Amino acid sequence: MWKKVISILFALGLTGCAANASTSFAHTAAIETGGENQYKAVRLTPQIYNASNSDLSDLLIKDGNGENVPYFINTGSKKAYSSKENYEMSLINSYISEETYFIEVLEPAFTIESGDRRTNIIIEGLRNLRLCDVTIHTGSMFKRNVSTPHGTSKELYNLTLNDTSYADTTIPLNWNISQDEIYNITIADGDDKPITISNITVRYYADDVVFEGNIGGNYTLEFGRDATKAAPVYDIARYKNDILKGTIDKTTIGEIHYITEEIASERDYKLVFNIVIIVVTLLLGTVILLKLKKK
Repeated sequence: MWKKVISILFALGLTGCAANASTSFAHTAAIETGGENQYKAVRLTPQIYNASNSDLSDLLIKDGNGENVPYFINTGSKKAYSSKENYEMSLINSYISEETYFIEVLEPAFTIESGDRRTNIIIEGLRNLRLCDVTIHTGSMFKRNVSTPHGTSKELYNLTLNDTSYADTTIPLNWNISQDEIYNITIADGDDKPITISNITVRYYADDVVFEGNIGGNYTLEFGRDATKAAPVYDIARYKNDILKGTIDKTTIGEIHYITEEIASERDYKLVFNIVIIVVTLLLGTVILLKLKKK
């Protein structure tokens, strides 16, 4: 019986150690550098946004020695300038503000579900993207209301009347960020048949990650490590405006490697193991004392 109790305790100890193992996601992608300038910029791809924290706080750049490389995130540029125009009666100062963002186009995978007088377009791969707009490509003639999960609604149409074509099949998404794996757009069909959709294009606002890189250096982007990680704060962000005034080499992302690994908590492992050892020692001592008393 005592042997059975000891075996159970050991099993519980091992189970406790396994329970304290945590899953860590360490996805990596090689940065294909080029050019001869001091600073490099790499444009983040939808796949990286999908697998990263929503605020990109888990992004790291590693050099060939595995050391962290400081970087800053560039979402675009804002320029303000003034122009003076002379008129006969007065001098007018006109101040114009211009904003430029990086907008990329994505052709995502999607499925269509029709029923209950509506069509749902289920779009994949938009998680964590700052969405600009989505365009429905169709040869069907229609004029219907289209809505998004965030309350945006617009009447879209594709008409040909009297040898003249009229079309607006783009719905603005107004910087909406999809937190889910899918993004659902609904077309109100009413009593009409669903339209035929051949393709979907999505425009989104992208970011550049800018860092100082050596010519021919090996750099790796790492992401998806820790969902609770705070974003790193580097000194390079304090003088990023000066860097952006110069010439920056454009780099590209190589193949992404998705890695999942189990990491056990060393402290918890030792604690459980020590408790099991103490309990087993006490039990063995008790068994020995009982046997001695019987003698």
